[in-house]
Amino acid sequence: MRLLVPLFTLCAISAAQAQQPTAATITAQRDSVPVTTIVPVQQVPYTSTDTITEPAPSPPQMNHRQRREERARRYAMTIDSLVAMRSFAFYPTVMQAVPDGEIRLVYADYFYAYISPVDLEVHLPLERGAMRQVSIMNFDSDRIENYVSAKFQTQWNISFSARDDGQQYDFSLMISTVTGQTELTVEGPDGAMRYVGSIGQRSRERK
Repeated sequence: MRLLVPLFTLCAISAAQAQQPTAATITAQRDSVPVTTIVPVQQVPYTSTDTITEPAPSPPQMNHRQRREERARRYAMTIDSLVAMRSFAFYPTVMQAVPDGEIRLVYADYFYAYISPVDLEVHLPLERGAMRQVSIMNFDSDRIENYVSAKFQTQWNISFSARDDGQQYDFSLMISTVTGQTELTVEGPDGAMRYVGSIGQRSRERK
């Protein structure tokens, strides 16, 4: 009987200890540190577009008719620009003494008239005398007077005068912005001459 009581007590203590957590288990939970797992984030590739230095998108393609119209428009703008700057050259291809002289073709490319706001250079063929002998009108002038220009639809009308050795020369130009045909009339001491040709940029400068 005495042996059963201590044995029963020992069994009860062991059962109670089995139901409680052990010191090792408590220490492990108390000392555990949470671990953070880093998961990489996949981003969508980004493509940047330079809108400052990159060329602008090409304009829509033009058909043949539109290209011809654009060339004509740009040609007219070129004529308008030359006249507006008052700096251009006249190159003759036909000459005729006014009013009923023989029409002559001009093949030499060294004939011209240079017009600018500050000077005038004239080097043009000329007919003189009753026999209509061909000579050259050749002079420079540092002063252009009475310069007037006006545009009527597709034609420029320009007039001015200049002097050489005290003799006055009057110039009159009719310039088409469609065909480029230019008519120059020069009235001087030896009569009047009419030239047909075209205008362009000054390719030679006075030396």
